[in-house]
Amino acid sequence: MTAVPREDAPLWLRPWSLDEGADRARGLFAETFEGEPDAVASAPGRLTVIGDHTDYSGGLTLATVTPHRTFVAARRRDDEAIRVVATRGDLVDGPSTRWEGALSALTPGDDGWPSRVAGIVWALAERGYPVTGLDIAVDSCVPLGTGLGSSVALTAAVGRVLDAAWGLALDTEDGAVELAEACFEAESAYVGFPCGRLDPHTALRCEDGEAVLLDFSEVPPQLTRYPLYFHEYGLRLLLIDTGPRREGWRDAYARRSRAAARAAAELGLPSLRELKHDEALARVAALEDTPTRIRARHIVSESMRVRDTVAALSGLGPAHDRFTEIGALMLASHRSLSSDYRVSTPELDLAVDSAFAAGALGARLAGAGFGGCAVALVRTTALDRVAERVDADFTARGYPRPAFLQV
Repeated sequence: MTAVPREDAPLWLRPWSLDEGADRARGLFAETFEGEPDAVASAPGRLTVIGDHTDYSGGLTLATVTPHRTFVAARRRDDEAIRVVATRGDLVDGPSTRWEGALSALTPGDDGWPSRVAGIVWALAERGYPVTGLDIAVDSCVPLGTGLGSSVALTAAVGRVLDAAWGLALDTEDGAVELAEACFEAESAYVGFPCGRLDPHTALRCEDGEAVLLDFSEVPPQLTRYPLYFHEYGLRLLLIDTGPRREGWRDAYARRSRAAARAAAELGLPSLRELKHDEALARVAALEDTPTRIRARHIVSESMRVRDTVAALSGLGPAHDRFTEIGALMLASHRSLSSDYRVSTPELDLAVDSAFAAGALGARLAGAGFGGCAVALVRTTALDRVAERVDADFTARGYPRPAFLQV
């Protein structure tokens, strides 16, 4: 990731171009393993426009991809060895980190960043694809721990490079669905994290310049594409990186996932998505346990906000009114994530409030929460003003200075 600081100015994290990222991965590969890779591939980070913590309850999410990507170079081997090196991006600390394993020794339950690489190899093997040993080099400019899907950017990029190196013919729409499901299995079954399907289906199926509406009531999720034309109306999505997620966030995420399942079970439903739209909030309000009730309230109300955002995005009314409505829905989403789902932090709350006070149409935390990024819908002419105001407010509060990214 290329940081471009200026004295007393906000820190902007610029994405690498596709050529730059690919050259970095090739260079690392040659430096580590000698020779040329068989294939180079990449995958983007994921940005939730609206609709977080809904995927594991069969809900709705509107998401897009970031220009920040993970790049992977790989070469087949004639044995079972898997050798991986990662460097310079936010995946590892220090100049480079190496890991070695073997196909026959891949064991679900491994932890750490190499488990994402091993997991997708394991998942594809479990699905019956012919696998061989590999040499793999990874570089990334997707910031780590920011709620932008750095883990799935790694898993998806490795999946794409394996597809090319092994000749699996997954470079089609159906192949992208297959690969996304394999990435989900790598995270949920191999790593053992109780995630939903949002990240892989966004990273592998969403194109630049569009948003995808994902309906998780089915497996695999239904996907509808919408042009994300904010820039044509002088708007940008501004990302505010407030810092790494809090320690223990994975356990907190898992507790919320269990609360969602518990709420559905108490209502006699397979998932909260089965609630009829006109009675959803009333039925959730009848749940006796407060944590279960407020978690469920966020999930059902968030899917409603996703529907309203899609209607505004694809509507025919005045653009100003539609974008103002989207901004208001983003703010309502953040309040729900903060007060009902309780995954916000003081830094994220400050980023949202400060951006809105500086002229953003709306803002919300992005991703799982517990730290990481907020996203704000901002007029292009106000980008610097909003970033400077957020930066100054963080300094005044004594917080570490945030970094900024554009989508």
